[in-house]
Amino acid sequence: MSPQPTKIHEPKDASLQRILNLSSVLLAIEALGILAFLVWGLALGQFRLFSADLTLIALFLMAAVWIGFAAWKIRSGARWARSSAIFWQAAQLLLAYDSVTGRGANWFIGGALAVSGVLVLALLLSKPVNAAAREDAGER
Repeated sequence: MSPQPTKIHEPKDASLQRILNLSSVLLAIEALGILAFLVWGLALGQFRLFSADLTLIALFLMAAVWIGFAAWKIRSGARWARSSAIFWQAAQLLLAYDSVTGRGANWFIGGALAVSGVLVLALLLSKPVNAAAREDAGER
């Protein structure tokens, strides 16, 4: 039989659960933002080549599902979801930088990505979450 997936915490700390719930909500909003960006790009006709269209649609859908699933599982304290969310926030900060400095720079999009990324990183790297992750790692 396969081992049980590890969890960050047991539901004993209310502040920890609030942090995980807020992180989960913010990640879910980011997943919806990915879908909105896809729909916006399709509606404006930004995609030009059929094969590129299909590739971008698949990429955006997979990213939205991945982040949505991580948002769902982070609420229950799955350790892999925290790692996945931290990786996504790092990637999102790179996207924010490029959105502000790149071709067709948009400060609103870049700012929203940066604020969201920093906020979720701060939540996921907070003392209660780190303590719960350390406590869980010590149990193994």
